[in-house]
Amino acid sequence: MQPIMAQRIVNWQQGIQSPPYELMICPTHRCNLRCAICARSWEGDTAGVLFDELPDERWLRLLDEAAAMGVRYLNIGGGGEPTLRRDLIMDLCSKAKAGGMEVHLQTNGTTLSKEDWEKLLNIGLDYITVSVDGPTAAINDAIRFEKAFDKTVTRLGWLHQLKKERRSPLPKLQINMVLTALNYKHLDDMVHFCVEQGVEYLSVKTLLEYSPDMKDFILSDAQKLGVPEEIEKALALASKLGLATNLDTLITKKSEQNQVAKPKPRESQDAALINAKCLEPWRGIVVSSSGHVAPCCFFWDGAADSIRDKSLQEVWLGPYLRNFRQQMQQGDLPPFCISCRFPESNDHCQLRACVVQAVETRGHGNSNVIALIRKTWINLRRSGVRRTWKRFQEWRAIRRAFRKEAR
Repeated sequence: MQPIMAQRIVNWQQGIQSPPYELMICPTHRCNLRCAICARSWEGDTAGVLFDELPDERWLRLLDEAAAMGVRYLNIGGGGEPTLRRDLIMDLCSKAKAGGMEVHLQTNGTTLSKEDWEKLLNIGLDYITVSVDGPTAAINDAIRFEKAFDKTVTRLGWLHQLKKERRSPLPKLQINMVLTALNYKHLDDMVHFCVEQGVEYLSVKTLLEYSPDMKDFILSDAQKLGVPEEIEKALALASKLGLATNLDTLITKKSEQNQVAKPKPRESQDAALINAKCLEPWRGIVVSSSGHVAPCCFFWDGAADSIRDKSLQEVWLGPYLRNFRQQMQQGDLPPFCISCRFPESNDHCQLRACVVQAVETRGHGNSNVIALIRKTWINLRRSGVRRTWKRFQEWRAIRRAFRKEAR
């Protein structure tokens, strides 16, 4: 929840070393697929280290440490397929829920059995993201692997049926799709596919061009010119069918994304944080299969601290990440961070806007009734009763989260 993340980030500037909001863990680097667009295709010497995976006991103990620190969100993903360590994943989900965290599992969707889905529903898994790169086997499997589409669709059907039988809203199902030269003309078909499979959110991401081997999947300049029209068609269809997506962010101009009002900060360090290229080093922490930590899921450094011999708190507050944050504030960035485009994403821009707002309102409290009434009236005029009610519910959830954070 971005307002809570923002408050924790701003706390750093007040001398309060806030805990990470999100812990992302990558329990394994093994995978049952060999997708043509995966980062594994260029990892080189890194792979050997990442295959030296942490034992189950250390992963489970890490969850105890995270709960004690106040981590709110566990994201289970990785360079490999996490469900290849099936028993560990079930134990991690169960322990994280017992520790009061929201839990998100990312998977390629080809390995889970019906019994696995039942266990995850019993545990109360909050979110699951399944990777699908096309609405048909011909498109998806050309990017991923032969018969991957059929396996995934079968398992999505199991989940959809179980949720209907139990009348369970959880786990919320998201499809993750990478936009390529093979699928960009099929976004509207992808919307239909998601609705048929009981998907609640379609996330489409741009291709990170890791390697020249990806040339068949990289959009040409001419194809890029046609992308906005395809997105507009898919957006209209998604709106009609009630499917939430992030498609609008793919056609937002970079200049518009970065138009975040910069307040006059009370302290110079506030300005340093707001103007830092990326806020990920203050928001959360990533732990790789080998135990090495990173400030985000795009970054890898074999010289980083490791939870093999240190606790989560020791690496979060330790010299490696502390120095990384200082470099980020000073603009002294590693080469990979200089070229990274994640800070231009909608999610990051929204978080930055929340941080700006938190700095502006710090010390003014959270109970400005007049401002709330004015905002509600504006929302009613712009959005109608239904959307305003939904936003009010979201606001109420945020207030509950703030009270929980204060405790």
